[in-house]
Amino acid sequence: MLSALLTFVISAIYSVPSILLYLFTIYIIFRYRKSFDSSFFTLYLYDGAMNLFTYIVGFYMMRLNSITCDTCAFAFLYRNMHNYFPMNFLTSMSYHMAYVQYSTTALISFNRLSVLWNYKTAEPIWKKYTWLIMLIVFALPFLDTHRCFYYRTEIVYDEESESYGLKTPMPINDNFFFLIPAMIFITILSIGTNITSLMTVRTIGTQKRSKVEFNFVIIMSITCFVQFLGCALSVARVALSTHPLAATLAGILPFISDGLTLVQPWLLVGFSHAIRAKIRQMFGWQDTNVLVVRSMTS
Repeated sequence: MLSALLTFVISAIYSVPSILLYLFTIYIIFRYRKSFDSSFFTLYLYDGAMNLFTYIVGFYMMRLNSITCDTCAFAFLYRNMHNYFPMNFLTSMSYHMAYVQYSTTALISFNRLSVLWNYKTAEPIWKKYTWLIMLIVFALPFLDTHRCFYYRTEIVYDEESESYGLKTPMPINDNFFFLIPAMIFITILSIGTNITSLMTVRTIGTQKRSKVEFNFVIIMSITCFVQFLGCALSVARVALSTHPLAATLAGILPFISDGLTLVQPWLLVGFSHAIRAKIRQMFGWQDTNVLVVRSMTS
């Protein structure tokens, strides 16, 4: 297995540019909001906020702590912190945001499909109720994750590994009791929705299809594959919780989680001509006017 320091360095290599790109794309959308006045970009902003929050929680709980010794500069962030901050909140969020991430992926997939089916009807509905839908998606998982608050989470220091860790008496099987079935169901729903979107794109006129079909294939493949992989590893981790392989799976899972969290800005820049055009315009590489964006691949 990789050492904690090497794992941290590898994570930082892809995380830092991904986070910067995420913040940059969010800035672009806000700065040129009239050009990106569509429900998809509203969902992208929401998804971005949720993903960045998820990354911060994961970074504190699984990354920084692994390289922080009792005399290290960042030890103050962990030493006795449970006496000043409700660590139960972080434990709850580590599972809560899994619900939110998977549900948001399905939500955006359904957004694309409904707009493909009937733009004139679906887009105004999405623009009117998107924030309400997003609020429901964020709040609904509390029906399960509130249970984490019943267990006191403490920060413990491991002398052998010279690192901090968060410890909760809540059994791992209890944590995943509802989460795993939800992840499986939502993943199947996302895959089915994206396949339906691809089939719908095939019915669009040849000229328009030639511009968007390849983009949908790539986006569907990447998002569904990462989500499916994360779901499969989570299921395996629970099923093999007493097996020696569980430690290996636990080491791999954060990378998959990072993939689901940080891949979106790369996909947006890679497949959105409008975003790339505004980036070129902002840096003076190309002075061009971009029409109002009506889909994520425009």
